[in-house]
Amino acid sequence: MAFLFIYVIPLRGRLVSSMKERIFFIPMEEKMDDIICKRAATVQFWDIYAKWYRSWIEHNNYHDRIIDVLTTIVEPGWRVLDIGAGNGVLSLPLCAIGCDVTSLEPSAGMRNILYEETFNRGIDWLHVDERRWEDSPVYQLRNYDLIMACNSLHLTEMGFKQAVEKIFHAQPKNVFVVTELGAPEIKVKWQYGDYTMLFTKCYETESSLAYHSTDEIKEYWSFMMDRRLHPYEIEGIKSRIVFECDHMWLKDTARVGMYWWERNT
Repeated sequence: MAFLFIYVIPLRGRLVSSMKERIFFIPMEEKMDDIICKRAATVQFWDIYAKWYRSWIEHNNYHDRIIDVLTTIVEPGWRVLDIGAGNGVLSLPLCAIGCDVTSLEPSAGMRNILYEETFNRGIDWLHVDERRWEDSPVYQLRNYDLIMACNSLHLTEMGFKQAVEKIFHAQPKNVFVVTELGAPEIKVKWQYGDYTMLFTKCYETESSLAYHSTDEIKEYWSFMMDRRLHPYEIEGIKSRIVFECDHMWLKDTARVGMYWWERNT
């Protein structure tokens, strides 16, 4: 499920752990993992978060380098599985070059955005699978030319390590994983079984989320924290607001890693 402020969270875009640095105004006694990370690993979270994800993705170029890599390497006609596809930011460019793409997206809220994007782009040949990655049997995942995941594997019930290993057990010809860097549970190996890593690219990119009003900021962070904000927290947010291009921004960057493996033949 192409998915490391988000996936993160504009989340799928950003790794949840990076949020801990953003929420500088939250009392230390509150556990960030309990407040954000566990909620972000549920389908229900994404059903509600979808509107914020849409706003995040419309106001930055987070995925541009990822799309460049995909459209450079992937060939027309490839069978592709996109795990945690979100709004189709990676699925749809591959559809456009003639690939047979299946988007795995369990959140109804995110699928609604995906269907809207396919309609707007005139694409009616995308396959959508509503299951979670952990609920998809490996025997049904054979014969893919590429299985990819962007900032989504760390949100699975099985965890990042097992979610990655499951991809290789499905034995696609190619594996492409994108994840944000920094969380201790995100560990990528150079070689998995009969696969060899062709390349790895790490870089820093813009990942800010734009707001239209202070009330919108309060709504966002109240949702993220699953409670009303304290006055001093609101003041902490206001102190970091930057006004640009008729929007209110809480600026953020992300360190992203891209990894590509090819099956040895």
